[in-house]
This record gives sequence, C-alpha cells and structure tokens, in this order.
Amino acid sequence: MQTRTERKASNEAYEVRASALQAVYDNFHYTDAQHERTIQFVAAAMTVIRGEAAFDSLEQLLPVRRLDVGQQPSNSVSHAFDARFLNEWTSIYVNAVPKRDGTKSFEPMLFQIDFRPEMTVSRERLEQQLQLKVVPGWTADGGNLRWEMAPLEGLAAFNGGVFVYSPLKQPRTGFNVEVVLTYLNGPDHDPCTANRLSTITISRTY
Repeated sequence: MQTRTERKASNEAYEVRASALQAVYDNFHYTDAQHERTIQFVAAAMTVIRGEAAFDSLEQLLPVRRLDVGQQPSNSVSHAFDARFLNEWTSIYVNAVPKRDGTKSFEPMLFQIDFRPEMTVSRERLEQQLQLKVVPGWTADGGNLRWEMAPLEGLAAFNGGVFVYSPLKQPRTGFNVEVVLTYLNGPDHDPCTANRLSTITISRTY
C-alpha cells in the first residue's frame, strides 16, 4: 500500500502527464492532406450509404481496425475504421443491420465521424461535395438549423448548431438518406457561421 507521500507524488506525476497530453490536444492542427483525405472518405461513404457502391470500397480507402457485433434482437455490426491518419482521438465508423430480405447478410445504414478536436470545414464545401439541399422547416425562416448548442456553465464560450440535409436526389430504393452536420464555436456566436465540424452523420431512414 502506498504511503501518503507516495500517493501525493503519484498524483502530481499524473497531473503533469495529463497536462502535457491536454496541451498536445489543444495545439493539434489538421494538415491539408488530412483534410482532403477526410473529405474524400466522406464522399465515398455517401455513395455506400446511398447503395451506389459496395462497402468494400471504403475498406480500400481506409482499413477497419475493429469489428463489433451487437446482441439480439438488432444484431447490428459496427465497423470501426482506422482513424490514425488523423489522430488518436477521432473515431470513424459504419453501422450495418441485417438486410430486410431475410438473408444473413448486412447492409450499411449509418456512417459517422466524431472529430476530436473539431476539423475546420465549411458547410458550403460539404453541401457541394455531397450534393445536399436544405431540409426546410426547422427555423422560423425555413432554414435547416435543428437546434443550437447550449452553453455550459463555467466553460469557455461555446456555441454552434446541428444542421440537417437531404441529398439533391434521393436514391431509387426503399429508403431515404439524411445528413446531419454538427458545428461548434462560431466566430461571432452565431451557429450559422460556425465552421468547426464536430460530427458528421450520413444515415438511411426507412
């Protein structure tokens, strides 16, 4: 058992390590190459969720590090892709569910990237890349802001919003596609001007 002096020394060492790791995180910057590779992967994931490309096409761009199989009754499968080309904090995954035709195979229904820290990407760039249109009706002026991020007491200025889109052309299948973009920390505390992308989700709605 550690003495009080040993525990104090251990706690102080832990705080030093934690502070150093936090500094690395706070000062992290994505390179242009990482930025463009991410955009390429997102565009490829869109074609897979739309049913226009095989899931294997994503594995050719980025390998799967881990495969998680859910329990009954959903028995879903989550493919966690190797996000180390970005950093050790970001997660990229695709969830798949059993096909509705009763076969034992799966179909991808949700793609998501959780950026840690956020990546600077304009909504306009993603709207153009993914061929998106605004889903109207969320705000008084008919915009697609679903909700604004609530400020957290005691933390630095925190703002942003969640924006919902549909493709310009929905796939000719038995489902629709929805894209949700979560942005944080707008430069003038307006969620519509935030450009730090926190999460992107592309999903099927049946």
